[in-house]
Amino acid sequence: MTLISADNNFALWAVMLLMVALAFRLEKTTIGQKISGTIMVITFGAVLANFKIIPASNGVFNSINSVGVPIAIVLLLFNANLKKIFKESGPTLIAFIFGAIGTTLGTVIGVMLLPLGEFEAELAGIFSATFIGGSANFVGVANAIDFKEESIMAASIAADNVVGVSFMALLIAIPSMQFMAKKFNYDPAGTEYDDDDEIAAAEEPPFAIERAVFSLGIAFFIVVLSDIISGFIGYPPIRLLILTALTVAMATLAHEKIAKLSEAFPIGIAIMYLFLGAVGASVDIMTMIESGMLLALFAFIILSTHLIVILTLSKIFKLGLPEALVGSNACILGPPTAAAMAGAMGWKTLVTPAVLCGTFGYATANFVGVFLYGIYG
Repeated sequence: MTLISADNNFALWAVMLLMVALAFRLEKTTIGQKISGTIMVITFGAVLANFKIIPASNGVFNSINSVGVPIAIVLLLFNANLKKIFKESGPTLIAFIFGAIGTTLGTVIGVMLLPLGEFEAELAGIFSATFIGGSANFVGVANAIDFKEESIMAASIAADNVVGVSFMALLIAIPSMQFMAKKFNYDPAGTEYDDDDEIAAAEEPPFAIERAVFSLGIAFFIVVLSDIISGFIGYPPIRLLILTALTVAMATLAHEKIAKLSEAFPIGIAIMYLFLGAVGASVDIMTMIESGMLLALFAFIILSTHLIVILTLSKIFKLGLPEALVGSNACILGPPTAAAMAGAMGWKTLVTPAVLCGTFGYATANFVGVFLYGIYG
């Protein structure tokens, strides 16, 4: 018995929405900036469920999973204009591709070395996806392969975030390491990457309700179309890859109009947070803690391999250290953190490539994750 019953949909929606709003607010605080929003939302959900305030499963959570997740994936891909990505990203995109290769190789090595058990294929799929595109791809691949082991999922997300944040700290520290700077002929005092126009270009227009509603309408239409196509093919699980391909094609062919729908991304993130909160609510906290260490080691192996590969190949192909590190960040942590890192490190000309490469990760990681799941499954 829980304080809020499973059939009290309005109360559950209120709790979930307020929980996500609180996570967004806390992300702006000093402590919140050190703890990712995904970890906070999962923790909130787990605490509320384990203290019997909300039920572990209910119709609201089912709606978020079945309706919200595919819509969020489409919304997050609205900026995936492949023409712009290939044209403007240059060396950073090449570094990103090296990083994706490293992530894939690291996943294979991790599967070989660790006893991941019966969910080996699922873990290979979701970890490779999250370390090429980000948490949105983690959720997307989990949805595509129908992976619903909530405790393992929550432990995976926790490992992803804890190890990922530590990895970002390492990326920021690398330029100050003299031997690394010397290897790449990097001058921290140089002005090669100093361009204020890049920061200005990254600014977004104010929120507009008509664009938000239009974005949602397009997202629902694409999901309907992907359902029709996957049904015609006779293989419903391919729906995720179809809607990804359709959205990327739309964002590329109609980029001038789609790029104006800046509301799509924050709405997509909010829906993803609702899903992660539902995942947290379905978790047995002790099970998550027990599973977390092995998965953190899995993440560590993947990221270590990723870093070795991207730095080695970047050195061989004469890419700059900033491009390599921003490409790595875009691959592992996604567009927001990659852009923030580029700006904070004074590499202002890399802000836009950071966003574009991270978006390219959103567009491609689902395919990699599903492919690896298929190999090990």
